[in-house]
Amino acid sequence: MKILAAIHDLMFSSKVNAAAKGRAVSWLPRGSKVAEQVAREKPDVLLIDLAAPQLDAVNAVKEIKSGEAKGTVVIGYADHTRADLIEAARAAGCDEVMSKGEFARRLPELLDGI
Repeated sequence: MKILAAIHDLMFSSKVNAAAKGRAVSWLPRGSKVAEQVAREKPDVLLIDLAAPQLDAVNAVKEIKSGEAKGTVVIGYADHTRADLIEAARAAGCDEVMSKGEFARRLPELLDGI
């Protein structure tokens, strides 16, 4: 399984690596466009911080889900107070959208289920 993480928070980076259980995780380079990196790498799953302003995450999800990489499972998270962002990500086609806390708790289960 190929995992691409569009996460720049160090705390979540370590959680992703631990949950991946030895599976390779590639990290979105700073300044890269999410949809372009997904098209290049064709990961099975994309983990994305929906609230990271530099990612333009909602538009990235729309591009991914309407392009050649639409089979990539997109799992996004945001602060629970950002109901607007969570709803916009769902509408854009994000496969799983959750709060940061839920993401942190469920990450091992989410990656095992892919």
